[in-house]
Amino acid sequence: MSAARDRAIVWAIGIALVGSAWLLDPGAQAGFDAPKRFAVLAAAAFGLVALAWPLALPAWRAWSRPARLAALFAALAAVGLVLATIAAEQPDVARDALRTLALYAVFVPLGAALASSTRVAAVAAVAIGVNALLSLAQAGGLALPIPLAQLGGRYPTGALLGNEAYVAIACALLAAACVAVALNATSRRVRFGAIALVAVAVATIAVNRQITASVALAAGVVAIVAVRLNAGRLVPVGAGIVALALATAAVPVLRGATWGALPFGVETYQRTTTYRLGAWAAADEMIAARPWTGYGPGSYAAQAQPHRLAAELRLRERLIPPPPSSAFVYAHQDYLQLAAEAGLPTLAVLLASLALVLGRLLRIARSPGPPEALALVGVLVAGAVAALAWFPLQIPLVAVVLLVAAGRAWRVVAEDRA
Repeated sequence: MSAARDRAIVWAIGIALVGSAWLLDPGAQAGFDAPKRFAVLAAAAFGLVALAWPLALPAWRAWSRPARLAALFAALAAVGLVLATIAAEQPDVARDALRTLALYAVFVPLGAALASSTRVAAVAAVAIGVNALLSLAQAGGLALPIPLAQLGGRYPTGALLGNEAYVAIACALLAAACVAVALNATSRRVRFGAIALVAVAVATIAVNRQITASVALAAGVVAIVAVRLNAGRLVPVGAGIVALALATAAVPVLRGATWGALPFGVETYQRTTTYRLGAWAAADEMIAARPWTGYGPGSYAAQAQPHRLAAELRLRERLIPPPPSSAFVYAHQDYLQLAAEAGLPTLAVLLASLALVLGRLLRIARSPGPPEALALVGVLVAGAVAALAWFPLQIPLVAVVLLVAAGRAWRVVAEDRA
């Protein structure tokens, strides 16, 4: 790869990270998300040009077997999304959503094309760190000196992301990566810098009282420590336990014999999950109605309300969203939303692709050694866990970080010859 092409790729990712972290429009109703999404999509278009020029066929024969299989499953997931778009009930909405997804997906090959992740990792740390420090300052009483049309979240500590949960999830990814760097870095200056960033990120999560981000960070750290102690096999075991717990919650027969048998009412579960049951039930109804192709990309927002009502009638329980909301735009679980919009086969092959990459990465990341592979394990595990109760792939900054990390992880796996 030429030095100019590598610089263009670094610039594309850097623009996406900085734009999605700091850009806002004080006069717009969607003053946070809209400009950030524009920055990400523009950077993706620029990155696509950098990838395509000069055009060269990938040397797929040189990839490791897990990397080839992961690429194949990812391609099948892309086919599944196209088929879901063709079969969508609202084709115009699905086509628009598919175009957006395609541009976001560019960050996976951009991450894979990076010659080195050092500069991009530094930009991501600064982008997230500034938001973390600003969130802490807001918790101490600082107000943004900008009149904003709308402010999201429960607390006025959303920094430049507009929502404290977004800041906390980004901090979980930052802290997970920095824990790996602190454990494996050879430079004392780098190690102490990583520790300082972990302290800032953890403080931000704590101040914003974000349970999902805390659990995601804990999972990432557990995975890192397991690999560091040469007990990486515990990570897939933990993933299996989580998958089993999800199956008992999602499959009606299993749910009745497990969660349904516990002496708790729906209201207790609603409070425990911060009123996510309705969002999950709506996605579950969508999957049951169209398990193979889903309702099409971008369809959840329009389909959630009628399917939540159908779930309430079937269960004979009210599954109201938290006040003052009247409906959920996202399913608050990326896996369920993908299955609801694109079908269970698409979800299955995408998870298979991720499992292949992460499984091989766990072996490559054996410690002590360079911190990159270990940091990628922490980031991907934390992101995967956060997606169980939130929507990290719908948050521009977090989505870019995770997609670039996935691409870079695939590159590390592809080049592994062991």
